[in-house]
Amino acid sequence: MTVTSHHLPRRIFWVFLFLGTVLCSACSPRHPVSLPSRTDTPMRINGTLEFVRFDDSVVSSINIEIADTPETQIKGLTGRTSINHTHGMLFVFESVKPQKFLMKNTPISLDIIFVGENECVVNIAECTTPMSDKIYRSEGPIKYVVEVKAGFAKYFKIEKGICIRWRRQ
Repeated sequence: MTVTSHHLPRRIFWVFLFLGTVLCSACSPRHPVSLPSRTDTPMRINGTLEFVRFDDSVVSSINIEIADTPETQIKGLTGRTSINHTHGMLFVFESVKPQKFLMKNTPISLDIIFVGENECVVNIAECTTPMSDKIYRSEGPIKYVVEVKAGFAKYFKIEKGICIRWRRQ
């Protein structure tokens, strides 16, 4: 599946995505970021996820890599040097509790979307700082986290109250 929007032409999406990347990089530290020398790990697509409004209309859809074990959750997107705007990672936690994320070994800026047990957005950390020690926290107990390319949440107006619907392939 690809990211879809029923409101804006495709060209506007690309312009926004470019501007979002530029703006997010403007918030990044002024010193160069050292990237890992290894080859980037490709996304392992094993599901799809839709962001939906209260009326069940779809805001956008992405392909997801599912992190549902302690090992895959610890690794997350660390070391990845890029992420496609039509892809993301879904973290599915065993228990519902507050969560925190660290960008220490992640060389790309992300939007981290914290989602409650009811599958609705609790809060979002937008345009995270790559390779930083800053901790991004949920504003309460959550069951899921969706990580997407920085600027995604702003472009699609993903906010508190938008919900997710996902399935494994």
